[in-house]
Amino acid sequence: MSAILSSSAPHEDEIKRRGYASLFQKHTVFLTGSTGALGACLLYKLATQVPTHKIYVLIRGSADLAIRKWKKAMPVQTAPILKSRIVHFVVGDMTKPDFGIDAAVMEDLRRQVTLVIHAAAKITLDADVAEAVENNCLPSLEMARIASRFRRLKMLVQVSTAYVSSFLPDGHVGEKLHSVVAEAGEKGEDEDPEEALRAILRGEGFPYTERFSSTYTHAKYLMERLMLKRFPTLPLLLVRPTIFGPAVRDPYPNYAPENSTPLNKFGMLFLASHGETQTWHAAEGYDTGANTLDEIPVDFVANACLLHAVAGTQGIVHVGSQLFMKVTLDEIMQLAYAHTPEDYRNPLPTVHFVKDRSIPQCFLADLVKVGSRNWLFDCGRSFWLKQLGGPLSLAACQHDVDRIKVKRAAEIFERVPRTVKL
Repeated sequence: MSAILSSSAPHEDEIKRRGYASLFQKHTVFLTGSTGALGACLLYKLATQVPTHKIYVLIRGSADLAIRKWKKAMPVQTAPILKSRIVHFVVGDMTKPDFGIDAAVMEDLRRQVTLVIHAAAKITLDADVAEAVENNCLPSLEMARIASRFRRLKMLVQVSTAYVSSFLPDGHVGEKLHSVVAEAGEKGEDEDPEEALRAILRGEGFPYTERFSSTYTHAKYLMERLMLKRFPTLPLLLVRPTIFGPAVRDPYPNYAPENSTPLNKFGMLFLASHGETQTWHAAEGYDTGANTLDEIPVDFVANACLLHAVAGTQGIVHVGSQLFMKVTLDEIMQLAYAHTPEDYRNPLPTVHFVKDRSIPQCFLADLVKVGSRNWLFDCGRSFWLKQLGGPLSLAACQHDVDRIKVKRAAEIFERVPRTVKL
């Protein structure tokens, strides 16, 4: 198992020598979550930027509803997606067996699909753990079961989150499975994920849920372990992005559908707390918010997913700020101050950092639990991707970073109700 989780990509050398375009010509893709921020970006790239053979898109409801959502998020880019004539709609419901897909359509998928990208998720940080598991663990297990019967399958890409390891102390986080039981200091064997799943679904909970940053990240932790246990021979790639940020380039610069970029939401809540003095815990080893808030542009996440998929990478990969630019909590707060109109700066909150963690934090600090942490997510398995050019490039410069900062600050301030307090 450990060898699979850290093995090299079989087609890495070929991609470095000849590029990646020809590899997409061989793929028929089944994509979920196409109306979400990451899924829509993946769809745009698959349909317009690389020569994908065919794309099956799982939708709930109707094609018209999905198209309306695409047009809202990508007003100009939806037309080229549809004109590609390679996008085929599959009506389904991820709460049902076989996702409720028609039997004849399912047989077509079994005969044709070579690449599955499961990007669907329901991120509700305040859900109870059973609801989080039902939304973000069970559908992934069903997707893996369905994919295991695809006759030509080369890869299943499952989008997870880097914060499945949020129970770890600050510091280096490797691209591997980490055990919450071992971290808790328990001796003996690791927890059985099957028994943990049964207990949660029975309403009994799980003794270590509070160690995770949210029930969502706990559900993803459980999902990863169950997929690896139930489907040990499935060609599986677990992609763990950090926090989604606005796009650098695609589908357009600063693409960030509403509620898809947590740091934008944080900025709005921060500015809305007019004139308050906020108490924040300083990260371990720091006096202020000098800790990294690990953010990665959503289009870079899409690029990494696609490049690793055609490279044949299996196991676990992180996609985080090591592949882009580092941003700290201090910098996010300074951004709010720097780009706020002068006549509005006096009511901005004053932040007080403390090292004593027994002192209660402000509401916003408790809400954004990762804000006072300083994990360093290792992205070593993706460093070679930075050598590549073309539409799936991970290249960026300081100009791109500065442009994103200015644009996002303006958008955040426009959305802040000036009379609302937390």
